Amino acid sequence: MAKVSVIIPTHRRPHLLPRAVQSALRAGTDVEVIVVDDASTDSTANVCRQLQGIRYIRLENNLGVAGARNVGILASSADYIAFLDDDDLRLPGSLDYQLEALSKNEAAGFVCGPMLIADHDGNLTGEVSAPKSAGGDVFWELLELGLPVLPISVVVRKKCFTPVGMLRHDLSGIDDWDMFVRIAELFQVVVVDQPVSIYTKPTPSSGQGSSAQSQHLRRAARHQLQLLRLPRARRASSSRKRRARKLALNRIADTLLKNAVMGICESSYSYACRNTLAALRLSPLQALRPTNYKKVASTLLHRR
Repeated sequence: MAKVSVIIPTHRRPHLLPRAVQSALRAGTDVEVIVVDDASTDSTANVCRQLQGIRYIRLENNLGVAGARNVGILASSADYIAFLDDDDLRLPGSLDYQLEALSKNEAAGFVCGPMLIADHDGNLTGEVSAPKSAGGDVFWELLELGLPVLPISVVVRKKCFTPVGMLRHDLSGIDDWDMFVRIAELFQVVVVDQPVSIYTKPTPSSGQGSSAQSQHLRRAARHQLQLLRLPRARRASSSRKRRARKLALNRIADTLLKNAVMGICESSYSYACRNTLAALRLSPLQALRPTNYKKVASTLLHRR
């Protein structure tokens, strides 16, 4: 039986699959790669038939990323689950490295690590997104959006899905965050310091689902209110919950304003406007800080 199952959901992007699959196979020993074709209507099926070392599952109806990942989890044979989007990459040996770290802490539900950032052409930008945490109990860090964790940087113990449930398909764009918070409520988390994956950074014009980040972040702001009703959060003091709410909204506003600057850089002014307005609605005081608008002015002057 495989040590770890890597779930790759895909929809109408067959040209990306060979590279993603090869990166998953090189990431560890005894790896099961499951490609879940989310009802593609192009050459995805033909491309997958030519790929060696994968299990191919085709869905007749489009379920979205969360639904496709759930199908992959249910079809998996390993005790550990990793996720990989078709436009991202796993680094060689990274799965073995994370599994070793996870095996040293039986109380941990998942292990996460840093991601190298690439542009839409696949070139590394020099940026690294790393969880700045010692690990252990990270429930509040995740709930407050203070721990940058994406599925491609994580390996999860499959048994965790029994008490916390599967990914929620009704939370498009934030289903992974919701899942990580629910796991962290019951289990510890291991954080490693060696990069494990390459994440393709979305832009306003990239067409990636994550390029609709203002919509996803607004959804996160609403959904946090539900997560604050989890048993562990409900037992916390009112001041602790208020602090979690404030920190999350401030971080969302900061991210939205960074997106706005990126939109200005790409001359995507409607994108910049959407993100700025969303920041103002969610956290007006944070969004109106003068330092934010100095950055915008600096960006405009630099472009000129």
